[in-house]
Amino acid sequence: MHPQRDITTLPTFIALDSYAVLAGQRQGASVQLDETYFSGQLQAFEAFDGDTDGSSNSSRGQRSRDLRESRRAYRSIEVDVDALTEDGLWTASTQFRRELQRIPEISYLERQFPGQCFVVPEWLRTEDHLHYGARVYFFQDDDSTTPKDVMQENIDAILSDSFPKFERYQGRLHGYPDCCIDFYHDRSSNAPSPEWRSIEPFADRINEPALGNGLSASIDDMLPQFSGRDDRFAFFAREFFPEPGCETALTQGEVIFDSLSSEYPTALIEDYFRLNFSYNYLIARAVHTGGTHRPVPGELGEEHLMFYLPLRELLTIPRYS
Repeated sequence: MHPQRDITTLPTFIALDSYAVLAGQRQGASVQLDETYFSGQLQAFEAFDGDTDGSSNSSRGQRSRDLRESRRAYRSIEVDVDALTEDGLWTASTQFRRELQRIPEISYLERQFPGQCFVVPEWLRTEDHLHYGARVYFFQDDDSTTPKDVMQENIDAILSDSFPKFERYQGRLHGYPDCCIDFYHDRSSNAPSPEWRSIEPFADRINEPALGNGLSASIDDMLPQFSGRDDRFAFFAREFFPEPGCETALTQGEVIFDSLSSEYPTALIEDYFRLNFSYNYLIARAVHTGGTHRPVPGELGEEHLMFYLPLRELLTIPRYS
């Protein structure tokens, strides 16, 4: 299977993440199914409507309708957990997943991705509150991971109040180095968070005044001193916080960078790594200051929103063609 021939209809950030999976450089990849996922694609279609040669009014129109219907369907799902027990969570998870599988976007992703693609509920427990969401995973066809496996690990973590154990499991599913998984869970009230410790050595490369300017800015403005430095290779995925100086992460990232660059314009892959790092920077900065923040589409400039377009459209934009 030739990865690049099968993924260009996917949103660019998913396509590039999943390329490394299909090429055997990561075990898996995933995306959180939420408002950001749907709104990012819809905003990208609106912002760059007619600007790309790889699109057609009919296909864009259908995608927009499907995304709006998917967002409506996702918002309308009601999840009830009768009891915080294994049976209670399994019953709720099974019903929730059944509803998720009816969403048009899930069918679209399953059709477009040439490997194994599935959606599962995702539970998070904070103090006395149980939160829920959904995540779509991408693996090679011969990967042995099943939806039931992921759901069981998540439910076990909720019941035993050991969510870090589930996060370690997720880290392995995503193909992150074991040393970086250990680093991420080395947390102490007397030390900065691992998110910030991962990013801090490179934080001076961020041009802070350029942040917050939306589509009027470019990733070039926000991160002008990043491309060409070998240490950028460690940031081969969003929300992966490598241990500073980790040779395993650097080597893995360089392999992914070179593989992607052999198929796509280097400018596209440089931006992919820059956006990964900048995305992580905003998350780490928020954690460091006692908050939570997931960057909204376009917050990191025009290219950030562009990466919500299908890859085949992005490849016709002058910056990447």
